[in-house]
Amino acid sequence: MTRLRTYLRDLSIRVYVRLQVYAAMEPVRLRAALTSVVLALAVAFPALAAPVLAERIVAIGVIALPILVGEGARRRVTPIDPTGE
Repeated sequence: MTRLRTYLRDLSIRVYVRLQVYAAMEPVRLRAALTSVVLALAVAFPALAAPVLAERIVAIGVIALPILVGEGARRRVTPIDPTGE
């Protein structure tokens, strides 16, 4: 049983690290994927389609994603002012 717990813990850490790397390299694609997952869940479970719940899920995603992937990913996605101001 200990070997199974160790394997599952190791697997979860590997998945978490790969997700962080993917989020740092492809933040826009990750946001699109998360939106698609939320929409798919809303179709599968109609109770999730409530506007208040959907807004909260999106708000949490918008707030949590930059925190998880860091400032570097945000700089790559944010447009730069051409005037330099």
